[in-house]
Amino acid sequence: MSNSMEEVYTVHQLKSDTGTGQMQCYGVAPGIQISYNKLNMDSCFQPITYDNDLMEINYCMEGCYEIELANGSVNFLGEGDLAVSHLTKGNQVFTNSRIPFKKYRGITITLEMELAQKTLNKDFQQAKIDLISIKNNLCENSPSLLIKSRHEIDYIFSQLYSVNESIQLPFLWIKTIELLLYLGLLDNTCVQRPQQFSAEVSQGTQAAYQYIIENPFSNNTIADLSKMFNVAESSMKRCFKSLSGNSIGTFIKIKRMEAAAELLVAEPKLSIGEIAEIAGYKSQSKFSSAFKSVLGITPFAYRSKSW
Repeated sequence: MSNSMEEVYTVHQLKSDTGTGQMQCYGVAPGIQISYNKLNMDSCFQPITYDNDLMEINYCMEGCYEIELANGSVNFLGEGDLAVSHLTKGNQVFTNSRIPFKKYRGITITLEMELAQKTLNKDFQQAKIDLISIKNNLCENSPSLLIKSRHEIDYIFSQLYSVNESIQLPFLWIKTIELLLYLGLLDNTCVQRPQQFSAEVSQGTQAAYQYIIENPFSNNTIADLSKMFNVAESSMKRCFKSLSGNSIGTFIKIKRMEAAAELLVAEPKLSIGEIAEIAGYKSQSKFSSAFKSVLGITPFAYRSKSW
């Protein structure tokens, strides 16, 4: 921890034909690095083989990240999800990655297994953190494991975005220890292997997602979307949940109410009943109830507040 900020802090600016990105990287301690990632592009993938065994911990704050494995299947890291991956020396575990809808904000903690363990033994001996044990417990049968959103993990990472710069490095160090201690306590009841989907299912589900965004008042059912994008309904439901963090039904409802909210402001001559009908509700009371469940306020109050 004796390094100056200039030595431990670097910023990587990314640019491609599809957008831009930024990675703010902090060398927290020997063998331990934290990166704040803000990506608005299709992909920032670069094929990498590793000189040393690594443990990589990725937390998604916003958006979604898609990872392609050697067998052609894909996994999704959605909002609030934590992925723990064991990246082995000389191997390329992931063959590609993409950012659906060009939006991802998250944090990566990278631990060079051997060097990081020496650092932990020297500087935090009392914690008795064993990276090999954590790796064996969480990544025993697969190079990657997914932990769905949990309060304890969400709390740790939310604090990483609000720390004062004057204490940032020691704070990042403490939070890394806190996370590793927590991961060391997890058992199989708390974790799950990432769901894997074929490229066809992934692409079709993403097309359905985009269709819902662009046609929020469409009356197409989930079965209709399944046929439209040639994806089995059960596969689309599972993939959509991994992709967006919501079920298709919930996502459709959210986007429909958000579009209705825009109409309430943009079209003041339309009555609430007329907007309810546009949104597919024959009953104004049911529309108002659905609107409030999404936006926390009634359509009438929303329109009045906007004025």
